[in-house]
Amino acid sequence: MARSEAPGAGSVTVLASTKRSGPRRNFAELGADGAPGTTRDPPDELASLLGALDEIRPLVDTDRILRRAIELVRDRIGLKRAGIFVLDRSHSLMLGAWGMDLSCSVVDEHHVIYELRGTDLEAVRRAEDLGAAFTVFESSPIIEHQGGETRIAGRGWVAKTPIPSTRGAIAMMFNDAALTGEGVDQVKQAHAAIFCAALGTMLDPVRGSVGCRILGPSPSQRLVASTIGMLNENPGLGGKEMAAALNMSLSRLARVFKMLMGISLVEYRNRLRLERFEAVIDRGPKNLLDAALEAGFGSYAQFHRVFRAYLHTTPRRYLRAAAGNALRRP
Repeated sequence: MARSEAPGAGSVTVLASTKRSGPRRNFAELGADGAPGTTRDPPDELASLLGALDEIRPLVDTDRILRRAIELVRDRIGLKRAGIFVLDRSHSLMLGAWGMDLSCSVVDEHHVIYELRGTDLEAVRRAEDLGAAFTVFESSPIIEHQGGETRIAGRGWVAKTPIPSTRGAIAMMFNDAALTGEGVDQVKQAHAAIFCAALGTMLDPVRGSVGCRILGPSPSQRLVASTIGMLNENPGLGGKEMAAALNMSLSRLARVFKMLMGISLVEYRNRLRLERFEAVIDRGPKNLLDAALEAGFGSYAQFHRVFRAYLHTTPRRYLRAAAGNALRRP
C-alpha cells in the first residue's frame, strides 16, 4: 500500500468525521403516535458494514484482527485495495502489518518500516486536530510491497484513515483503487472510517481487558526502531556502538536496517546529522565546527566530506548562497 509523500504534494480532499447512529439490526418505522410499526432491513451498504463489525468483534489475536480487517473492508465494504500500518509514536515510525498487492490479494508487510512524515503525518493531524475521519490525497504514489521489495506502480488517489484510540491514532488504514482508475466512493470511505473507529476501540490498550491486544512491532521492526531511537538521542553514535548495545553484529544490524528502511544505516545517520546541523544553524550564528560537532559529526573533516557528498558544495558557499535562509535539502 501507499506510503507518504512530501508535504504539499498533490491536492487534498478532506471529509469530516462520520458517526454511527441508530439501531444495529433493523430500522423501525414509527407510527404517528410514536409506537413501533413495521420493520425493514437496513440498506445493503450499511448492512455490510454492520456485518463486518460483527465478524471482527470476536477475534482476540492482534495480528489476526489486522489481517481480517483489510479483508473485510475489501469484501464487505467494497474498498478496492487496502493495508494497515501501525504507528510507533515514540519513534515517529510507520510499521507494516498487512496489505494487498496490485491484484488485491493479501500480502504480509511486516518487513516494511518508514518514518512518519509528509501526508501520513498530515492525515493524523487532520484526524486529531480537525476531526477528519479520513483524508484523500491526489496524485500519490501507488505502491506495492511484495517479495521483500517495494516499488511504485503508478500514481493516483490514496485515502488515509487513522485508527483512533483514547490517546490518539494507533494505526492507519490506507486504500486506493490500485491501477483501475476508479474514483473515490465517499460512502464507502465513510463506512471504512466507522469500521476503523470500531477497530480502534477493540485495539485500544487503555480499555480494560482488551489491553492484551496492544499493537506491537515485529522483532526486525523493534530492532530498527531501537536503532533510530538511539540515533535520535545521540547522532554521534557509531555503528559498532549501536550493534554492541543491541547485542548483535554490525553486519546483521546494517543488513536488517537497510532491508526495512530502504537506505543504509550510514546514509540514515548522515542525513540525520545534516538535519541536526540545520537546526543548530537555524537557532542563530554559530561556528561551523561547533555546529558540526553538536550535530553528531566526529570532526570538521568528516562533516565537510559528508556535506559536499550530499549537497555538492562546501558548507561556507552553501550558507553564503542561502543568504540567511534555512538550509534546504536537495
